Amino acid sequence: MSLNTIVCNTLTGAVSEYGVQSFRALAPEHAAGPGGLYAFGGDTDDGRPVVAAIRLPATIRESTLKQSIQMVYISMRGVGNAVLDVYGAKETWRYEFALRDSGQTRCPVGKGIRENYLGFGLSNPAGQAFTLDRVEILNSLSKSRRV
Repeated sequence: MSLNTIVCNTLTGAVSEYGVQSFRALAPEHAAGPGGLYAFGGDTDDGRPVVAAIRLPATIRESTLKQSIQMVYISMRGVGNAVLDVYGAKETWRYEFALRDSGQTRCPVGKGIRENYLGFGLSNPAGQAFTLDRVEILNSLSKSRRV
């Protein structure tokens, strides 16, 4: 039986979850578990890509009018593709987008999303390195629809 280990960097607040190795002891640069001693660092996790997932909580929009998303603008440096998740009350929508050399990109989303509570997430499914600086959601209010 494998247990997940959750690690929090107390200096930066970053949280990591290890699902393959069950660590029993941690130090700044090493961890110990049933399989032995492991060194932290490098670009892979025991030969596997390090996939990051950032999820922001669902929050209510500024108005009770139903809203749709016109566009999502992302300041994110890296290569390859990333994924934007939009979390509604009962559904999740997933959109893949290419990272651009300029560090500025946009992710068009479906026109049918009309909710007051929305959450967002970003991930790097290939495990490539990236730096995220900003996410801007451009909303469009309905003229009359509240329910």
